[in-house]
Amino acid sequence: MTTPDVGTAREDRRVFSASRAVLAARDGRPRATDIAFVLYAGLLTALIAGAPLVRFAVLGLIEPDAAGVVSAVRPGVVALIAAVTTIVVVLGARSRGPVVPRPMSVQFLADSPLPRRLTLRRPFVGSVLALTGLSVLAAGVVGLSRLLVSGEPAAVSVGAAAESASLIGVSGPTSPAAVVALLIGAVGFALLLSVAWLVGQQGSRRTVAVVASIAGGAGILGLLVPGGLLLSPWGWLGLLWSPVVGGVESLVLGSALATGDWAALFTWGGGGSFAVVGVPVVWWPAVALVLLGLLALLLVPRELDRLRSGPLLEQALRWQRVGMMVQSGDASGAVGGLRASPTRGRRIPLRMSGPFWLVVLRRSLVGARRTPGRMLLGSSVLVASGAAVVVALGLPDGVRWMLALPAVFGAYLAVGVWCDAVRHGIDSAGAPTLYGRSPRALVLAGAVAPLVAVLGFGGVGALLGLLLASTSGGTLLLQPLGWWLLLGPWLVVLRVFDAAKGPLPIGLLMPIPTPVGDVSSLNVLIWQSDAVLLAFLVGGGLTVLFPVSAGVAVALLLAALLLVGLLGAMRVRTLVRPA
Repeated sequence: MTTPDVGTAREDRRVFSASRAVLAARDGRPRATDIAFVLYAGLLTALIAGAPLVRFAVLGLIEPDAAGVVSAVRPGVVALIAAVTTIVVVLGARSRGPVVPRPMSVQFLADSPLPRRLTLRRPFVGSVLALTGLSVLAAGVVGLSRLLVSGEPAAVSVGAAAESASLIGVSGPTSPAAVVALLIGAVGFALLLSVAWLVGQQGSRRTVAVVASIAGGAGILGLLVPGGLLLSPWGWLGLLWSPVVGGVESLVLGSALATGDWAALFTWGGGGSFAVVGVPVVWWPAVALVLLGLLALLLVPRELDRLRSGPLLEQALRWQRVGMMVQSGDASGAVGGLRASPTRGRRIPLRMSGPFWLVVLRRSLVGARRTPGRMLLGSSVLVASGAAVVVALGLPDGVRWMLALPAVFGAYLAVGVWCDAVRHGIDSAGAPTLYGRSPRALVLAGAVAPLVAVLGFGGVGALLGLLLASTSGGTLLLQPLGWWLLLGPWLVVLRVFDAAKGPLPIGLLMPIPTPVGDVSSLNVLIWQSDAVLLAFLVGGGLTVLFPVSAGVAVALLLAALLLVGLLGAMRVRTLVRPA
C-alpha cells in the first residue's frame, strides 16, 4: 500500500468535511445557541453535582482511618490494579470499543473510499478525552487527599528494605510536586489505555490474549519482585504513587547502570543500604509514561484503518438501541441489549430426568456454557466480591463503606449472569404454560442456579478474603462466612424482585409540574433503580454495620429478605393474574 501524497490527503479532508455537512443537514445542524446551552448545562451540572462529590471524596480520604488505609497501599498493588484495569478494558472492547459512531456514520462514511483514520478519528478522540478525564480525576482526588492529610512527611530513609520503603513513602502528607507528577503520569497512562482499548476492539483473539497476558504478568512482577516496578508502564504508575519508593528504585537503577551489577536490581529489597533525604519527587516515570503514550498514539491511524465495518456497525446499532431504551425508561431492556449472544455449546445434550428443579439447574448450566465469556466474568466477579466483602469487614469504621458498597453492588450485578431461568419464568407469565408448570414454579426452580453460584463462587472468594485478611480463630472465622451465607440469598431474592417488576406503570409518566420543571422522570428513575438502591442501602449498609453490631445487622437483613421476598411474590402473582 502506497502512502497518499499531500494533495490526496487534502482532497480527502475536503470530501470528508462536505460529507459531514450532509449528515449534519439531515440531522438538523445545531445552532450556536444550542451549543452554548449544552456547554452551560454541562458546566452547571459539574459545579452542582460533581464538585460536592469530589469534595466529599477528598474529605473522606483525609480522615485518619481512610488515610491509614490509603497509606497501606503498596506501589506494587497500584501496579497490579492498573494492570487489571488494562485487562478489563482490552477484553471489554469487544462489547464497547473506543470507536462507536452512529450507524449512519458507519454506513455513509466508514464504508466510503475515504481512509478510516480520517472518518473514525473524531469518536476515538472523544473516547481518549473521556478516559483521560476519568484518570486525572481519580489521580487528582487521591493526590489532593494525600496532600491535605495531617502529619509529618517522611524525612530520612536509611537502609530501607522494600517493605519499610513502602511505609516511609506514604507516611504523612506528600508534596505538591509529587501530586503533579502523579497527574502527569495519569495522563500518559490514559493515552496507553486508550490505544490498548482500540487494539482490543479490532485485534484478533490472539492479539488480545497477548496484550492481556503482558499486562497481567507485568502487574504480578511489580507486586512480587522488588525491581519489577522499573520494567513496565504499570510499574511506573506505582512508582509515582510512592515518591520515596520511586527515589530508592531510581538509586538502585543508577547503581546498576554505574556498576553493571544488575542482580542488585532484583535483590535490593533484601537489605540494600540507601539514604533518601526528604521526600524525593521522581519525575522520570511520569515523563516516560507520557512519551510512551505519545509513541503509542502513532499506531492509532493504522489501527483505525484496520477496523472492520461489520463489527463496527454491530456495536453502533447495539449501543443506539441501548440509548433509546435508557431514554424511554426501559432499563431492563437496555441491560438485555448488552447481553452476549450464544457462541458455542448448542449441541450439548440436556437430560430431562429427575426433579424439576434439577432439570432447570442443568438447563441453566448448559445456557451458561453457551456464553463462556459472560459466565467466566460473572463467576470471577462473584469470587472477587466475596473476598472484598470479607476484607471490608476488617477495615476501620470510617472507610469500610468504600469497599463494602462496591463489593455488594458487584455481587448483585454478577448474580444476574445466572438468572436467565428466573427471567424466563417471569416472561412466561400470561402465556400458555410450558412443561405443565406455572410461572411461579419456573421462577422458584430458576432461582436454584443463582443461589448455588452466589454461595459457591462467593464462598470461595470469602475464604480467599479470610486468607488475605489473615483472620484466625473460630468466631472470627465463622462470622464473615456466616454473613456471606445470609447476603447471598438476599441478592438472589433481590434479583427475583427486580425481574418480576413488569412493564412501566403508565401513571409514572404523568407530568408533575414544579417550580423547577417537570420532575416525572424522577418517578421513572426511582422505579427502575429500586433494586439497585436496595442493594446499596440494605446490602452494603448492613455490611458496614455488621462489624459494629452483628446481631442488629443480621436481624435487619432477615427482615429485609422476608419483606422483599413477599413483595416479589406479589409482583409475580400480579403478572400471572393482571388486575
